[in-house]
Amino acid sequence: MPRQTRTDIGNLLQEARAMELLANEVDVPFDRLQDYWNLAADLITLVADIEQLQLERPDISYEEPELFALKHRLRDIASQLGALDVD
Repeated sequence: MPRQTRTDIGNLLQEARAMELLANEVDVPFDRLQDYWNLAADLITLVADIEQLQLERPDISYEEPELFALKHRLRDIASQLGALDVD
């Protein structure tokens, strides 16, 4: 049986789930916990949005605005999580 290649949206969903795992490892100072929980909520919402789009349009590519916007949201969350861990 041939191996199925991953779609762009499948790759993005995998990245978002990996980001969830990394978010669990962030060492957040007590005074930044609210920021962390806000980002965690954003990440959960993002994963749900990616899963919904994957159901609706499984072959969507990165060139399409909807997927590009989701990818940008993931990068923004990753950047903010990185800043929390560094502070």
